[in-house]
Amino acid sequence: MPPLSNQRHEAFSRLIAKGEAASRAYSSAYGVSGRTAEVSAHRLMRNDAVLGRIAELQGAAATRTEKTTASLVADLDEIIAFARQCGNPTAMVAAVNTQAKLLGLMIDRSETTVLQRPAPLPTKVLELSESEWIAQFGKGPGPRPAVTDGAKQRKAEARKLGGSTARRLPAPPITWDIETNAIKARGVIGLDDDD
Repeated sequence: MPPLSNQRHEAFSRLIAKGEAASRAYSSAYGVSGRTAEVSAHRLMRNDAVLGRIAELQGAAATRTEKTTASLVADLDEIIAFARQCGNPTAMVAAVNTQAKLLGLMIDRSETTVLQRPAPLPTKVLELSESEWIAQFGKGPGPRPAVTDGAKQRKAEARKLGGSTARRLPAPPITWDIETNAIKARGVIGLDDDD
């Protein structure tokens, strides 16, 4: 059947054959919408010439699809037979695998393993100095200090004491004095002592 003489009917038929809803197809072909498109599309779907053209277009599309799949399967059957004659099992296996994938009998699946997970995004805004940022995200060797609440507290204490970001010195060693039955810290002068 040749294309319909009415170009709008032909456009409508092609859109319906592609799977478009009748009212949308009519809207596209005629430039109307709403209730008008619905009623007119219903009326046009009762036209024998339009119905015949839609059936022809859908049949041609189905034949093309069927021929493509069927011809590929037939070609692969010939390849398998030829590989058998030549004694080439590798080509036979490859053709059978391709045929199984084509027919949907085999699905390729792959598993991806993540070796390093990205760090979770912080919920609070972090304020890092340049040196801390370089230590945290730099590529050089050395430890990567984590930014924690404890580190934030030490940084805040250092700012209160004069703006220095240096680490505090370790506490002096503590010993137990048996005579006085008290704790003594070497190198520390007690502020309570009246001596």
